[in-house]
Amino acid sequence: MDRTFALSDGRTLGYAQWGSSDGAPVLGFHGTSLSRLAHVGDDAPRAAGVRLILVDRPGYGLSDLHPGRTLLDWPRDIAELADGLGIDHFAVFGMSGGGPHAASCAYALPDRVSALGLVSSPAPVWDRPELRFSAPPHRQPMIELAERDPDLVARQLIEDCRAELERIAVDSRNGAKGGGPAADQEILADPEVRDRFEAATLETVARGPAGYAHDLFLLYVAPWGFPPEEIDVTTQIWHGDEDAAVSPRIADFFAETIPGSRLHMLPGAGHLLLWSHAEDILHSLAA
Repeated sequence: MDRTFALSDGRTLGYAQWGSSDGAPVLGFHGTSLSRLAHVGDDAPRAAGVRLILVDRPGYGLSDLHPGRTLLDWPRDIAELADGLGIDHFAVFGMSGGGPHAASCAYALPDRVSALGLVSSPAPVWDRPELRFSAPPHRQPMIELAERDPDLVARQLIEDCRAELERIAVDSRNGAKGGGPAADQEILADPEVRDRFEAATLETVARGPAGYAHDLFLLYVAPWGFPPEEIDVTTQIWHGDEDAAVSPRIADFFAETIPGSRLHMLPGAGHLLLWSHAEDILHSLAA
């Protein structure tokens, strides 16, 4: 399944494919700290009639680090990959931290992106101070500090992520289970899903903190570089009303802000709804 693609600047982009080779192309971007290894299996993409391509962001999985990148650097990588795969038009979706990356592709590549899916996605908290309530409580001081010294925050994130990855590695070896609402716990109770998460997490641990830390920097203390109001692509918003990681109020923000978007607020669903609703999400993007 694993493949790599050589970008024009010499970096390598990692990806993997599932589903039907002649299906509607859908490029997906996982949440922060995960990679293509935390996939949704082959059944959902096939049932939805899509060719699902999960792409590792810089510093994760098989993708080289891209120091200093901005959110709007990502669409250029994706356009190159699509060209290399012979794909003219495609849908994109992002789960959690992958959501802003998917949104950047929809904004920057409106002639190529047919649909955008925002799944449990965070908001542009740096651009919209009124949305900073939605950042994790332990990240709030970092946002305030970044207003005075963003370079210091970048250095602190490296050390924070290094320590977090060490804790994750220990928890994984000890078989510790994560928290979250009952819906998320039920998803992670599936042995196949749990194994995929563990493989993706350990791969990130092996890569080190740089990619993870820069991802967090982009999510919380860097501008998106574009307003969601200017996304001119059909948009499907999927969010659980029990999401403990990203407030459901953020889904309402996107629905009110992105023209022509459609909100799917799922009762009882948590942050990991991608793994319980993959077929529905992919079908909405293919349609």
